[in-house]
Amino acid sequence: MRQSILIAAALIAGTPAMAQDMIKGVYTRSPEQCAAAKADFQAYIETGDIVLTPRGLEGIEFNCDFVDWKMATRSPGAIVTALCEEPGYAYPQLFAVMPRGEGELEFTLATSPADGEATNAGIYYLCEGVPLP
Repeated sequence: MRQSILIAAALIAGTPAMAQDMIKGVYTRSPEQCAAAKADFQAYIETGDIVLTPRGLEGIEFNCDFVDWKMATRSPGAIVTALCEEPGYAYPQLFAVMPRGEGELEFTLATSPADGEATNAGIYYLCEGVPLP
């Protein structure tokens, strides 16, 4: 029993480390947004845009907390389960994450074709000098 508890604790403790290994800082959807976030982070967030951090996707009235990371065995990517919340409701979300270039991460949102375009999917760019919110 004690060994099972230790294994479970090690798995839980390892989850944030996986995110921190892949996500190193604050990311936005474009280099221009990085410049805006660096100039005035609060004003940038108040425009309704979101940032990607090791904890998840964060905005004023939206957030997705990363709950579980499963690293791929034959690629540098991962599958990420998140608990997302908007005013009035919460829902689970599944993302595929792949490094695409230096300081670039691609997030693909698992959606049905009937759901339409995924607004939080796409390439995120590392913003040097922007502190974690």
